[in-house]
Amino acid sequence: MNYFYEWVKYDKNIPGRILMQDKPGWRCNTTPHWHPELEFVYMIEGSLRVCIDGIEQTIPSGDFYFCNTKVIHSTATPESTAHYKYIVLQLSHSFLLQFHDDCVFDIHRNAAYDKLKKQLQRLVCLSEQDTAQYSYNFVDIEKNKVLLEICQILLENCILSSTSILKGTDFTGYAKKVMEYICEHYNQKLSLQSLAELVGLSPQYLSKYFRKATSMCLTRYINLIRLEHSNKCLTDQNMNISDIALSNGFPDVKTYVRICKSVYGMTPSALRKKIPLI
Repeated sequence: MNYFYEWVKYDKNIPGRILMQDKPGWRCNTTPHWHPELEFVYMIEGSLRVCIDGIEQTIPSGDFYFCNTKVIHSTATPESTAHYKYIVLQLSHSFLLQFHDDCVFDIHRNAAYDKLKKQLQRLVCLSEQDTAQYSYNFVDIEKNKVLLEICQILLENCILSSTSILKGTDFTGYAKKVMEYICEHYNQKLSLQSLAELVGLSPQYLSKYFRKATSMCLTRYINLIRLEHSNKCLTDQNMNISDIALSNGFPDVKTYVRICKSVYGMTPSALRKKIPLI
């Protein structure tokens, strides 16, 4: 997956994508990424650390976070082996643009936060229902009803004027360009110098700027993208660990093993044993 720009496919007859997640902590961590869709994540079990536009916060069980369109964000869990359960809603930005030209929102306005939380809780209940008791279309209609309620709350209570729209959006432009390049060339040699030349900045400035824009150093971002791709290769039993390391941009197998252990707390060989069970 290219985290710089996520292509979201919507459920039938629903202006967004709903995902129920129930998995160990190390699989909940995401590299900084962005997409046009607005994103809600409601925590059912466990807490989640999230960084949105450079601002970090912890989302406890029974609460949620919201991310506006095209804003860089990432997630992390306190414990890699603990289990986490949450629901993700990615709402179509193009759908909302049918009703207003500036679809950027502040969910803390006009008591909207509590209203949105109630709708997300309804969505959790619908997603956890035993669908065998209902026809698919009935559940689909109920979910669609909730999503339209959320859209209405956003448009009636939370919309920002064009003069106050996300100050950080333009600031992250260089970061998004660098992220896009890394996602397309992760398996090649990447240097701070070459990435700085790509966006016309000095290496020193790019290093400081990227950390400020994404709350992550550039080297770590490159390593995480390479790990994401190497995880897919681990499912291929015909590839040995050395081949996986070199084909995904790591300079050698020793570096790959070290980085894998630092991020996931286990070696690639140990991780390979777990991936088929996912």
